[in-house]
Amino acid sequence: MKKLLLLSLILIGQLSYAQRIDIKSIQLLNGTEQGGYFHPVFSPKGTYLLTTTENYEGLNCHIIATHKIEKLVTDAGAGYGVRISADENTILFKKTEIRNKLRFSSLQRYSLNNKKQEKLIDATHEKISPVFAENVPAVIKGGTLKKMRNTASNVDPYINIEDRKMVLYTGNIRKILTPNGENKSYFWASISPDSKHIVYTVAAYGTFVCDINGKNVVSLKKLNAPSWLNNEWIIGMNDKDDGDQVITSEIVATTIDGKIRQTLTTPFAKIAMYPAASADSKQIAFNSEKGQIYIMNIELK
Repeated sequence: MKKLLLLSLILIGQLSYAQRIDIKSIQLLNGTEQGGYFHPVFSPKGTYLLTTTENYEGLNCHIIATHKIEKLVTDAGAGYGVRISADENTILFKKTEIRNKLRFSSLQRYSLNNKKQEKLIDATHEKISPVFAENVPAVIKGGTLKKMRNTASNVDPYINIEDRKMVLYTGNIRKILTPNGENKSYFWASISPDSKHIVYTVAAYGTFVCDINGKNVVSLKKLNAPSWLNNEWIIGMNDKDDGDQVITSEIVATTIDGKIRQTLTTPFAKIAMYPAASADSKQIAFNSEKGQIYIMNIELK
């Protein structure tokens, strides 16, 4: 009986990765036909998408149900590392400006309820990263995680890039992670929805997955701009350039153990870039090279 139970558990573990992704449909998001919209981000409940320009200037809100597009802000850098509250009402972003050839960033809040923008932290030369404790704004600044106001809610584990290294913030604990070596350059890091794994890219070496402690490293080979589809699948892009511009780019999905790798064909967009998944893992948004936004409806099998 024990042997049968063990065999059943092994088979269940294998079946969890014996999956594929079926593409049910791909639709061009209304209002983006002329291009100019890049780097899509789904809101937590899938009510809207945020987009920005190719160089992350400004923020646009695309309401999925009504196809309405609203320009929220025009600030430089607003689209890079933007965060959305759990209730979808508050957006945190950075406003970037250059002073005496130095880059400064301020933390900004935009409320969808009253359509108002508010500065939370003055412009600083220190790196700042916006986060949320559920619906309460917080920020990582100077190696410290700070909440904007008192709340019993905790900030979920968050991975930041500081001095080209990964830094994990868990509550008041700050831990530097360099799973591929201290002299490597890390970027594109994010934590899985269940907070058990980290996906990240190492310059010149490709993309990897490790556990939340920086151990058990798995290579995913080339997978640029990786993001989480769910706890078992990661999506990204396999792009190629001629030195001046991107000439091909495909959306690719892979399991976190690297054993299953699938290209998600996009016949309407020969260059498909910067995929982002909805929280329910049923949709993937991506942009074309011209900045048209497509939504891919998928099913995990």
